Amino acid sequence: MVIIPTEKRFDWRKPPLVLFCLVLINVLVFFFYQDADEEKLNNLLTRYESTGYFSTEWPVYLRYLEETGSSEIATYRQLHEEEEQLQLSLYLLTDQQYFAYLRDHQAQFDEPGYGEFWPVRQELDQLVSTISIYAYGLKPTLPDLTSLITYQFLHGGLLHLLGNMFFLVIFGFSVEAAIGHLRFLLFYLLAGVAGGVLYSAVNASSATALVGASGAISGVMAMYLGVFRLKKIEFFYWFYIFVGFVRAPALAVLPLYLANELYNFYTQPDSDVAFMAHTGGFLAGVVLIWITLLIAPRALDEEYLEEEEGVPESQKEKQRIYQMLGQFSYEAALRRIAVYEQNNGTDFDFCWLKYRIYKERGDVTSELQSAEQLLMFEHLTTGQLRKTEQVWNETPAVRDSLTVSAIVGLGWRTMQLESLQMTEGIVKYLCDKEDHTQEMSHLARKLSQKFGEQAQEAKRKRYERVADEIVRRARQA
Repeated sequence: MVIIPTEKRFDWRKPPLVLFCLVLINVLVFFFYQDADEEKLNNLLTRYESTGYFSTEWPVYLRYLEETGSSEIATYRQLHEEEEQLQLSLYLLTDQQYFAYLRDHQAQFDEPGYGEFWPVRQELDQLVSTISIYAYGLKPTLPDLTSLITYQFLHGGLLHLLGNMFFLVIFGFSVEAAIGHLRFLLFYLLAGVAGGVLYSAVNASSATALVGASGAISGVMAMYLGVFRLKKIEFFYWFYIFVGFVRAPALAVLPLYLANELYNFYTQPDSDVAFMAHTGGFLAGVVLIWITLLIAPRALDEEYLEEEEGVPESQKEKQRIYQMLGQFSYEAALRRIAVYEQNNGTDFDFCWLKYRIYKERGDVTSELQSAEQLLMFEHLTTGQLRKTEQVWNETPAVRDSLTVSAIVGLGWRTMQLESLQMTEGIVKYLCDKEDHTQEMSHLARKLSQKFGEQAQEAKRKRYERVADEIVRRARQA
């Protein structure tokens, strides 16, 4: 379930300075500090595998898990039966409490090799401490104040980072404008700490380190709902196949979010998502805003919260149509789109929606009309160009209704895509036509140049010859 507010836009009179700094720090840490982690991890596992120590250490690690009452022991036994030695080696090497246990029980440990074991293991342990997630991630077995802060600025991958930053920006700028810069920074960090504490409490025996800003961001989401309280604001929602906009009191969303996190926690026990960190951060955000309203109600900028956004009527109309589609009111949506286009002209996004509706209903005539409209649009975004490529491939019958000039223009537009497949298809389609024009040869020659830039020499030569052939036929005609 995804619920996103669409009520407020950036107010540059109240620039979200702290928000921008938080996003910048997260991005810089990921790309300039965490960038070397993968190489370090590969070196660690390769080095450990070359030592051959795993077979000797595994019984000791198993005994350690039994003595500490780890809840992961059944999972680890299963991995061992499935011969997942690499995965187990990762767990074994990054469990710092295990290394301390190993050192404390070395008198009972039959060392492999000829006395080089401890220096090598010490070196490997030091290498582990240079990997960001293990150096500054939150370890539920060993939580401390430093890692409760630093884990909030680390991420497990690019999508993890982008997803978190998206929600931070969407909710954060309004909260910072409403409660002020310093209070926003303090509450953000406290929510992250609370998320880490609850996660550690629930996963006390886990050796897996927690990273990510989602606990703090969940707190920001709760603060957003808290500062708007009973004010009706507009939300975009996406729940499985149900998509649309709804206006509701902000606080009405609060129990939905909490219920969703708790439901996911109990129904997805093997998920990598830290639902308890989200829940802890969210609850902290609720408490912090409640205390603020109780102790210092004037801390909230009520003028900003009550300010109307002045959404353009055209945008409001689009939102109404999306809401109809979310309720499967297709006929009403089509009628509304027709009125909108009559007053405002054709719109690519609405034309795409009409095309999908007609295609789903099997209305071939209307589908072809919408497809022709879509293929004629100019000045498109990359996402819109991909949709035109889909229309071209799905609806070959529409091609004969287009002029050669229109198809050539489509070819030039789709050449902006990273993949040149559609432009190739257009050139091939044009070559099969009887009439050949100079503009067709220009398109083929440009396609040849594009393949040359991609170092695809065979295709470069092929379309150079195609361009020459088109010119020859055009002159003959």
